[in-house]
Amino acid sequence: METIPEDRQQRYTLWKKNTKLLYDYLNTNSFKWPSLSCQFFPDLDTSSDTHRLLFTSFTSSQLPQDENVTIASISTLRHVPWSSLNNFDMDEMEFKPDLSTKLPPKNLQIQLTINFPHGDCNRATYLPQNPDLISTASSDGSVYIFDRTKRGKSPISHLRGPFEAQLLPNNNGSPIGETVALDWNRQIEGILASTYSNGQLCIWDIKKFEKRNPIMSQPSADFIDTESQGFNDVSWMPSHDCLLSIAREDNIMTLFDTRTNGNIAQTGPSTNHASGINCTKFNPSQPLLVATASGDGLVQLWDIRKLHNPIKTINCESPLSALEWNPQLPTVLATGGQEDGLVKLWNASNGQLLFTHGGHMLGVNDIAWSPHDKWLMCSVANDNSTHLWKPASRLVT
Repeated sequence: METIPEDRQQRYTLWKKNTKLLYDYLNTNSFKWPSLSCQFFPDLDTSSDTHRLLFTSFTSSQLPQDENVTIASISTLRHVPWSSLNNFDMDEMEFKPDLSTKLPPKNLQIQLTINFPHGDCNRATYLPQNPDLISTASSDGSVYIFDRTKRGKSPISHLRGPFEAQLLPNNNGSPIGETVALDWNRQIEGILASTYSNGQLCIWDIKKFEKRNPIMSQPSADFIDTESQGFNDVSWMPSHDCLLSIAREDNIMTLFDTRTNGNIAQTGPSTNHASGINCTKFNPSQPLLVATASGDGLVQLWDIRKLHNPIKTINCESPLSALEWNPQLPTVLATGGQEDGLVKLWNASNGQLLFTHGGHMLGVNDIAWSPHDKWLMCSVANDNSTHLWKPASRLVT
């Protein structure tokens, strides 16, 4: 793990002292290795307010046997009647559950661990139409597909292979880059886009997978732009089955159409970021709006009908590694700092900073919004921390 600067440690101490004022809910966890991905599953056990989440472990090839994909659960305790007068402690003047209240575990509980077959796990995300299918991006250039229902409670069964499918493009002898980003098509089940460090985009149709041959080498669409210096992220347009955006290392965001297997529009370097674009995300509620975030610390909002100039620029003042639109609040956007470890919530309509989460001491790797609670978030960072948190309502509403 990186050395934590002294000023960052002081910032953390100050943040910790003020958490009761800043949050309606906060849960901090620390694992052996950092996770490069976090994602809430769509299900929720309302009887215990238990959420399921998807994580990975990233060992940077130090201990390959520890590289894995993890499904964990946690209750945020919304089902407990905190405001009942029976739970009010007159001595301490605060609400507390009575002694008979059975509370679930306070921290994340591991439900399933899947050992990663090969390479470092750069990304993981489940199929929206069937969350039991999990796709993972490997540093060896593969995309590994796992079926949660075939894993049982043990990491890997000796009776089956370490994965259900391996998607590995056949580049006819040319080098294959690291798989760095994945995104499932929301309109057509089983269509997956993957981008690579060598400037390659592959579109896979896993419905064409055959059990007798677990390795797929022929994507439905394959595009390489070696002059791009690499593709960093990919995002399907949520209301369209053929359009997606690509974040490129050469400071350009490209729109790609799978029907023509080519670019249809792109931003120009002179009007775009001053550093490689690390993230691109379509707004789920306003599909013509796409956001990009880069190493120059800027978030830019684009109308895909006119990509000559961004419609708004937000300065986050530090390189960015994560970007997510709130699925329930269309104007709220979250960013993760690649170096400063800060997660910031923004009102994208006017560029106003709504909230800053300062609990991570090293760079943020990924962030995720809960589909069940409009202000609940998960964030993971290089200091091995995993945080679930909800800003105090009086600060953001």
